[in-house]
Parts: sequence; C-alpha cells; structure tokens
Amino acid sequence: MPQQINQVAIIGVGLIGGSLGLALKEKKIAKRIIGVGRREESLKVARERREVDEITTDLTSGVKDADLVVIATPLELTIETFRKILPHLKKGCVVTDVGSVKGPILKRIDHPFFIGGHPLAGSEKRGPQAARADLFKEATVVLTPVKKTDKKALALVKSMWQDLGAKVLFLDCAIHDRLVAFTSHLPHILAASLTNLIGELAQEEERVLSLMGEGFRDTTRIAASPPSMWKEISFANREEISKAIKRFKEILSEMEEALSKEEGDNLLHKFEKAKETRDKL
Repeated sequence: MPQQINQVAIIGVGLIGGSLGLALKEKKIAKRIIGVGRREESLKVARERREVDEITTDLTSGVKDADLVVIATPLELTIETFRKILPHLKKGCVVTDVGSVKGPILKRIDHPFFIGGHPLAGSEKRGPQAARADLFKEATVVLTPVKKTDKKALALVKSMWQDLGAKVLFLDCAIHDRLVAFTSHLPHILAASLTNLIGELAQEEERVLSLMGEGFRDTTRIAASPPSMWKEISFANREEISKAIKRFKEILSEMEEALSKEEGDNLLHKFEKAKETRDKL
C-alpha cells in the first residue's frame, strides 16, 4: 500500500513535474497536488491534463500547506527557489529536487528536510504536454542524503519514488556528479557535436542528409533537447564533464591510431569489447 501524502506542491510543471503529478495521481499517492510556475499558460495545460489539481503563480500560497515540495525548475533556479519558499513552509515539510547535478546544490542548501534527487528519466521533448504517468517506471532515481539529513524525510522521498515504480539508489553527491558526467552529460555533448559536424558537411554536400539512417537518428536524438537547459547542466558540472571529454578523446585517438596503422585485430577487439559491454546493459 503506497504511503499517502496529503498535499504535494510541484514547482515547475514541465515534462518531469507534470509526469510526477500524473504518476502521483494514478497511484493515489497524493490527495492534492498544487502546480506552481511562472507561466500561467503552461500551468493551465497541466491542469487540463489533470497533472495537478490546482495551479498558482504565487510561490508562497503554493507551498504554504504542502507536506512535500518538489522543485522541478531549471537547474539554475533550484537554490533560489528553495531560499524563497523556506520561510513559508510548514513545520516538517519535506523538499526535494530533480536536478541532474547535485554538488553545487547541496553545497548551498544545508537543511535536514531537503533531499537531493535526480530521476534518470526524460525525453528530448519538454513541457506539460509531453508528460506521461509511466515516465519513472523502472527508472533509476538517485537520492543524495548527507549526514544531517532527516531520516523520516529521506524515507518519505524514497517511498514516493519506489511507489511510482522507480529504483532508488543512494549516492554521495560528488560520486553522482562524476558518474553522470560519463553516462548522461558526455553523451549529450557528443550527440550535439556529431549533429553540428553533419550540419557543417551538409553545407558542402546537401546529399549527406539523405544518408542518415536510424543509427544516426538514435545516436543524435538527445541533441534535440532544450539547449538552454543543457548549457546550465554543462556549466554546473563542467569539471567532471571536462574529465570525461578528455578520457573520451584518448579512446577516440586509440581508434584513430588502429585505423592509421591498419591494426585490424586491434580494431576488431575494440568493437567486440564494445558489443560485449553494450549487450550487458
């Protein structure tokens, strides 16, 4: 039986926030969901799609009676949003976020009832119109508690995600940021770079656009994600991403060397190793 929460406030009802609202309602986890945002048009879409029960553009009224607040704003607004709502939260209210970089947030938010969170789920699409109730099913959600984290607050956030069908993983925020630099942030940079490369080539030879099959589309799909969001993510985790890029360049150079030296066995080994690893995923 899912643990029921009387009132949840979701600040930022886009793809993640809207999907969370749909999932909470579908599983009957939240009795009442308040959608809080800056754009009334988006909030109205979220309400029409029954992702939330009520909407408001006023942070204070949106969170004042909440038992759980989920900050699903763009990454750069997370800290500012938390500081704005803190004086208006009722005693015992738990706050969590969904940002994909945790270190910079937890360095500046030092509160026992704040639980750093990162659901590894999403899409290149955005907005409440793209939300779906099953977005978090079988997804991994990372939580990054610290020493002073309240155990009951952590248990509430953990049980919410588990009740939505997600797999919860506890990680230190620094470890989280290092690992997602390789698994999430670097792939986006590679997809954007490859897409830009083809864009340059297309200016010289337009027929290249007719030669892009499903492999290219699958590889570059995430390049269609919101550019401003990825700019903020990249800067927030720039040190770890830079390390990931450096290591990738080394591996790419090894592939280049195997080609230039016509080392067929070496190249075959690298492809076989890659296939073996991919088959395990």
